Amino acid sequence: MQVWKEFEGNEVTHSMAHYLMAIKELLRRQGYARVTDVARELEITPGSASVSLKTLKSKGFVSEDHNRFLGLTEEGEKIAHGVQVAKSTFVHFFHDILGVSKEQSEIDSCKIEHLVSEETRMHLLTFLQYSLGDAKPAKAFREGLKQHHFQCPGPQLCEICGDEPCKAESLHEH
Repeated sequence: MQVWKEFEGNEVTHSMAHYLMAIKELLRRQGYARVTDVARELEITPGSASVSLKTLKSKGFVSEDHNRFLGLTEEGEKIAHGVQVAKSTFVHFFHDILGVSKEQSEIDSCKIEHLVSEETRMHLLTFLQYSLGDAKPAKAFREGLKQHHFQCPGPQLCEICGDEPCKAESLHEH
């Protein structure tokens, strides 16, 4: 299996994920969602929203009743929920564990929230729950991580970069 091809197998695009989450948020906030509401929420034209929502309806993620009110199907709700959990998880991981600024954590989380598997999401949630907890080893880990500074091992083979000289040093220079 060529791993890079797995990206293409993702059934939900970045855009689709945001449409589903917008509908979910509108339903939570105001109790209903229409095409114009989704367009306003995503700051796009109603025409663009209509075209994209048609695709989501054909995939069985979004429903529309006779009054043109939108809803999420069971599958659409499951996807929207999973994406929201992934986004929140990544924001916490980047910000609370890695120390990335809140704004950059939000941006980076948005870029990958719809791509991560449920398995990875659950393992990351477990890691966060433990590492942000009150257990003495978790506190020691957080403190140790704050004190640790990145140091590239140099041109020798790197256990992180694999069977090649360390690649991280060139990233750190930019």
